[in-house]
Amino acid sequence: MRNPLRPLLLALLAVSLSGGGAAFGHGKERHQAAEPAPATAVAAVPDTPFPFEIGGPFELTDHRGRRVTDRDFRGSYMLVFFGYANCERICPVGLRRMLEAIDLLGAAGRKIQPVLITVDPARDTAETLAAYLPNLHPRLVGLTGTPAQLAAAAKAYRVDSKDLGKSWDGKRVISHGSYVYLMDGEGRFATLLPPVLDAATMAKVIRKYL
Repeated sequence: MRNPLRPLLLALLAVSLSGGGAAFGHGKERHQAAEPAPATAVAAVPDTPFPFEIGGPFELTDHRGRRVTDRDFRGSYMLVFFGYANCERICPVGLRRMLEAIDLLGAAGRKIQPVLITVDPARDTAETLAAYLPNLHPRLVGLTGTPAQLAAAAKAYRVDSKDLGKSWDGKRVISHGSYVYLMDGEGRFATLLPPVLDAATMAKVIRKYL
């Protein structure tokens, strides 16, 4: 199915390829857009919705302390967001809109599993996420793991992150990719959703893939 946001997203990613670094966020806590593949890889996969691979296997720990892999989500669509519990800028906005979009889909939204993958393993333990997630949505699954496990997941989804140190009030700031990823029931990439979209628009786009 043709992605209705493809022209916009390809334009943003073209800026990244040319060195412009498309990003969402502002100030010190700047959240980088997912970085595209090198130009040599772009030509290798011309039949995908975007000209590079997104997504892949992962092995992480959920907020209940259980080991999970990407295969545990087969049969459900996934909305995947990379972020961290102490983020005060784009994470609350992107997560809220993603979760509101699921609720706006009504019965169709039950086909979708929302997932938060942390970019802050030092602070986002299973226990921390278990305390944080219920405040956002009852069905949201939080995933953490070792730095190596999370780095592999981030690489598969083309998400860069960087610890920027502490802000003026002493809080840790991490710059990271902030697109929402829609994956189908077989774990295949469907589309990207910028976190700046409102929930109604997100829901409208997602519904086309269900």
